[in-house]
Amino acid sequence: MQIINLIKAIFSRTASDPKVVRPRVIEATSKEMNIAMHRLDELAKPAIFGEIGGGKPQQDNRAASWWGGNFLGAPGEDVPICNQSGKIMHPVLQIRVDELPEIPPAFEGFALINIWMDLQSSSFWGAENGNGFLVRAYTDFENLVPLGFGYRESSDLPTFPIFWRETILEQPVWQDMVDEVPTNVAQANADDWFSKSKYWSDRYFELCSRYPVKVGGWPTWIQGSDWPKDAQFLFQVDSTFKGKMSFVDSGSFYLFKTLDSWVIRGDCY
Repeated sequence: MQIINLIKAIFSRTASDPKVVRPRVIEATSKEMNIAMHRLDELAKPAIFGEIGGGKPQQDNRAASWWGGNFLGAPGEDVPICNQSGKIMHPVLQIRVDELPEIPPAFEGFALINIWMDLQSSSFWGAENGNGFLVRAYTDFENLVPLGFGYRESSDLPTFPIFWRETILEQPVWQDMVDEVPTNVAQANADDWFSKSKYWSDRYFELCSRYPVKVGGWPTWIQGSDWPKDAQFLFQVDSTFKGKMSFVDSGSFYLFKTLDSWVIRGDCY
């Protein structure tokens, strides 16, 4: 009987628990961390936040930054028509460059930039100029004339002046930063140097939540970086209740300048 019990015990033993292989904790050297933080400082760019309204409008002054109308254009230009839908585009945002407290490199050489959109289009997310949106830029104000809806002449969008409220240094999101740092820093578990840096302050997040227009700085991507090839970032517009413009689920659009055109990107939650 004892022999039978011994045989049962041998064959009923459970296999020993497999060894848990824990991933190696990566620790960047102090030199690698210094390289990463120095690179973060190099990449931080001035972001200029614009408020839609918030001050008394100069209704007859089209040579200013405007939301929803009061645009200028060159003599002979017509209100643009979307290449894809065939619909008339609406004036959305006009930026008078010399009103900006700082002029980002992508704006140099321009006096006025405006963007028109087919407000019913969903195809401009990632589109080229003329499909769902159109950007026109002017090097000076000479001979520019009123074009499109004037002050409060359309019910599609409200007409407000844009006031440039504050400038703050902005760092890129992680997807735009990860290839700029040493591999051990990018793969390390500790990321406070980035996620709690001096650039992501309470003041910065307050400005992002308060003002829907941002010129310069970096795109604040929602679902991941989507830079067009060989492009410079110009500005970002977030969904805005006051401006009566919504991009899907609290989304944003981002405008880029390429070597020979303009490209738009969209993102949402």
